[in-house]
Amino acid sequence: MTRWAAMVAVLGVAAATAGSAQAVGPWPGLAAAVRSASGDVRYTATRSQGATIVKRVAAGRAVASTRIAGAFGIPAVTSVGAAGGLSPDGRLLVLVEPPRYDGLRRESRFVVLATARLSRVATISLPGEFGFDAVSPDRRTLYLIQHVSQRDLIRYVVRAYDLHAGKLLPGAIVDRREPDERMRGYPVARASSPDGSWVYTLYTRDAGSTRSFVHALNAAGRSAFCIDLPAWAGGEDVWNARLELAGGVLRVRAPSGETVARIDTQTLRLV
Repeated sequence: MTRWAAMVAVLGVAAATAGSAQAVGPWPGLAAAVRSASGDVRYTATRSQGATIVKRVAAGRAVASTRIAGAFGIPAVTSVGAAGGLSPDGRLLVLVEPPRYDGLRRESRFVVLATARLSRVATISLPGEFGFDAVSPDRRTLYLIQHVSQRDLIRYVVRAYDLHAGKLLPGAIVDRREPDERMRGYPVARASSPDGSWVYTLYTRDAGSTRSFVHALNAAGRSAFCIDLPAWAGGEDVWNARLELAGGVLRVRAPSGETVARIDTQTLRLV
């Protein structure tokens, strides 16, 4: 089995476990829908006949909709289908193109909508393979995951796109403590601070591996930090691990509920 086929197979199993993501590419893929922070509004994107219909659904009925030419969807931010795409205040929705099976794409496109009326704010086209990561609290910065290697499809760098200026900013967002460290892994769980200024993602370095780390993105400050975790007896259950944020502590929990690690969110070090 090739590296590419192996990755698709592993992520396909993870997606089947979660039941929502189309995890078939170097980034997680698409989710069925994304909900507002309050949970009372959800957004869906369905594709048909060369177009995408986006809907805002409240109280069980569509209260707004729009039609976009081309194929787009709600981005997943973990390999098991956690949905993303909304800005922390819920005023912007970012749509992405569906993933591909045949390696890194030459061009990646995004559509940014204002959720009030589902009106288009921006259409973004970038050379290379990019996926959605997060939006800053002030809605100025769109964070993207760029995959940079055909030979190692889970190797990535984090990039920042200035939505006001309409351009991709130079350089990658790296941990200044280890600027030369190569980032690679599968995202399996996520948690964010209430205001969206910090976004924490749990990665496993290899499929089925107990070697993992937390990527802490300072979405308000365009910086990032990586916290290596001790090996834990999660095995394949790493796909069902979760992150819990409370009282200045980020907890990494195994499916059993056991706390695998605790991270002080002020120092970004293991407690």
